[in-house]
Amino acid sequence: MAIDLQQIGKRFRFYTNLKELEMEDLKSMTGSDEETLSNIIHGRNIVMDELVAIVKNFSDLNPQWLIYGEGSMFKPMDEDGHCQDGHHKGCLKKDKAAYLQQMKNMLIELDAAEVAKGHKPDVDALKAKLDELRAAQ
Repeated sequence: MAIDLQQIGKRFRFYTNLKELEMEDLKSMTGSDEETLSNIIHGRNIVMDELVAIVKNFSDLNPQWLIYGEGSMFKPMDEDGHCQDGHHKGCLKKDKAAYLQQMKNMLIELDAAEVAKGHKPDVDALKAKLDELRAAQ
């Protein structure tokens, strides 16, 4: 299966926006420099060893989804809302309505890009999660 760097960048950007992670957060979490992170976010000049090293810092991110667009964005959680490694899921810091609209717009962009590539990712699950968050407001 071919790896599409731009799709990896879009998916990583979607994940970091969903988690409300800014460049400074990414740099401190991963120990990577801004140029490397920027290359990943923009889908250019990605060195797979660097990508793998960075992905290890995100305990809930499914690397199969990030790289290939397969499965769910998040690793499975247990009934208490913990990732398999025991980390808690995060809470939203921003205004929920504006945040959910931003995520919906990014999801539409990501979905259109995946459809254009002929992929069939688990976009419905992401849409359901956004609807669930919207209903919880």
